[in-house]
Amino acid sequence: MEIGIIGGGAVGLLFAAYLSAAHDVTVYTRTESQAEILEKQGLDLYRDGEVIKMTLKAKAIIDGLDEQNLFIIAVKQYHLLEVVPMIAELKIPLIFLQNGYSHVPIMTKMASPTVYAGVVEHGALRRGMSAVEHTGIGLTKFAAVKGSGLLLKEDSSFFPYTEETDYQEMLTKKLAVNAVINPLTAILKVVNGKLIDVQYYHEVFTAYLEEVAGILDLDRASLEEHITQVCQNTYKNRSSMLKDIEKGQRTEIDSITGYLLSVAKEKDKEHLMSSMIYSMVKGMESQGG
Repeated sequence: MEIGIIGGGAVGLLFAAYLSAAHDVTVYTRTESQAEILEKQGLDLYRDGEVIKMTLKAKAIIDGLDEQNLFIIAVKQYHLLEVVPMIAELKIPLIFLQNGYSHVPIMTKMASPTVYAGVVEHGALRRGMSAVEHTGIGLTKFAAVKGSGLLLKEDSSFFPYTEETDYQEMLTKKLAVNAVINPLTAILKVVNGKLIDVQYYHEVFTAYLEEVAGILDLDRASLEEHITQVCQNTYKNRSSMLKDIEKGQRTEIDSITGYLLSVAKEKDKEHLMSSMIYSMVKGMESQGG
């Protein structure tokens, strides 16, 4: 199958690495320089102390999209609107891998009869333009927004996936995970596992988790169990928001905590910690990290 992956960040490259073993993969990057390097050097997958070389195609997204059997959109939420004009009228299956919930209206407006949402619980770190490290094995979950039939049939112990029946419930739970882990690790400047391993950080973790569960009407106990498991699975991983802050780049705080705040205000739910966390991350973001 010919698969196009839009986005050359950590998640896009991780999918490219595993799917290229069985499919004809093309990575569409934001810059021409990254596309040239991927074309010439291939993609290196770092895993368990070894390096696996993958061969694939690459081109800059500004040069247009080729015909594919499937597109996986792996850009960050705030770059999604730049991509939409290129994919809005496509009739082939689409998979969206954004954090947050703000992309749901976009997915429902696609012309494609088969649109899936996906959430990624793996740990991934981009090591240069043509290398990605698989820092934590998790689970990729897919759920149909439109259409039916799981699109990717391959599976492996290193890159497992499952199909969920309710995309709204799936994305809400993922939103909760991102809302707790991403901003807290960015503010505290720690890897994911430290949120549950350090007593004082864990106190903040549990208090905020309770507020998030209340805003999203989720069962607190099951949510804590799930997010704790994610922290354990990706113990050494630095969240994408922490890495963005460290690099002085824009974060996804608006599509994650910002969206959470809009839900809280609409439902008249307690959101004091969410407001404080949002302001702290926006403050760091405005100061270049």
